[in-house]
Amino acid sequence: MQKLSTETKLQQTVFQGIFFDADDAKALHMIADAFVPELERLKHASKASEPGKPGTPSQGEDKSPSCLLFGKEYDEVNRTLVGMLALKWIWKDDYEAFTRSQNKFVKLKPETFKRLRKLFKDGLREKADVFNLLTSTIINDLGKDPALADDVAKITGLPADAINHDMVIYEAAKAGIIPCIKRLDAKHKEELFLGLKLGSTLNGGQLAQAENVPGNLEGLLEMRGHRHAFDLKFLELILDVAGAAGHLDARCAKMMIEPVAQAYLTTHEVALDIIEGRSSLREGYDTVLTRRAEMLVEKDFRRLSVQDPEERALLRMLLMSRTADADQAELFSQAFDALPLSIRRKLVNGLNVDGYQDGKAILPYYMPAMFSEALENVSREPLSAKIEAMSSLMRFLTRVLDGTRPMPGKEGKVVERNLMFARTTIKSKEFREDPTVLDQLKIPPTPHVQHLLTNQS
Repeated sequence: MQKLSTETKLQQTVFQGIFFDADDAKALHMIADAFVPELERLKHASKASEPGKPGTPSQGEDKSPSCLLFGKEYDEVNRTLVGMLALKWIWKDDYEAFTRSQNKFVKLKPETFKRLRKLFKDGLREKADVFNLLTSTIINDLGKDPALADDVAKITGLPADAINHDMVIYEAAKAGIIPCIKRLDAKHKEELFLGLKLGSTLNGGQLAQAENVPGNLEGLLEMRGHRHAFDLKFLELILDVAGAAGHLDARCAKMMIEPVAQAYLTTHEVALDIIEGRSSLREGYDTVLTRRAEMLVEKDFRRLSVQDPEERALLRMLLMSRTADADQAELFSQAFDALPLSIRRKLVNGLNVDGYQDGKAILPYYMPAMFSEALENVSREPLSAKIEAMSSLMRFLTRVLDGTRPMPGKEGKVVERNLMFARTTIKSKEFREDPTVLDQLKIPPTPHVQHLLTNQS
């Protein structure tokens, strides 16, 4: 590989094959020295969407990555750097570090950790692949920097609030304003761009939690003949999830617990089936739903079928809420049944549109975070109050879906609606005491220029 004259210590250790031998603190310092402009952008990125309070000590050996490097907490810096440390833990087969402070009831199983590790061993075939993965991981959330979004808006002519952060990264990379990409050779730059293009329309995390729709999977068809590029993109996704709670606890891969890992392993299988022509977009998507249904059956919840529109709609919400036990599944089932029939029908219709040759589908961006906020807000309330709260969230989701329904044969498109505007209301004391306050919250109009995926073939 032809390297730049400004080769960093990180590049040297990666290409010498000794990066993974460094301790965590030394690895973090090498990463910080190699990606100065990128980390500066992450310092200004919008804060993490998941609820909770930081639980990582900021002194001694347990300093968070951003405190160690910059003496201050930066959410997205911590999330990104914990994801990069997770690569070290996986490569070194350090199961204890990877799972150190995970909830013991849903802790990643050793055999599942081995399956994840095999993906990395198979995908990282050469040292340049490792540097490619580190590069793609550091830039993964740069689109959350408002300044970069503004720069991209000027380049593309699209309003900054009309482009999601994955599209921001892709457009910024195309415009050549992400410096670290220049360090990659032509082959790995091409693979990175293929991954960025896929990520601009398909967020793997959204698939794993049924936040998106089958129409979002169309980008996988362009990965045919580019299996290695897809593999590297998927490894980046695993690291993104591994670091997702890094702003709350930087001591391990807090979010990559057993049910989450199983969902992502299923997502990997589904994506490969679509890429290799073994399943359609809808069939692949429904496999994700069916696997969750099977897991809930094992937890003594009743069996749900993707063939039944109501049950399929409920399954989508169970994935969006990251439901992994029978009690929470029953809570959502009762909240769903409590909806007035007319609202339930609209909700079922909206949650069953593919956005692929069947009209417009709505992607309720950040709905999983809204479910998390609501569940945390009412966690100490009686069951009846929890049911009322979840029914309120479902009524809200029905309004977000805006009367959409399957229209077979009509040109498909996916319209993304960012729901973070509802966070303040959902986490409020007023919502906890009276969930109907959410019914009064107005849904902002979709920007005139929106993230549209037109997918006709």
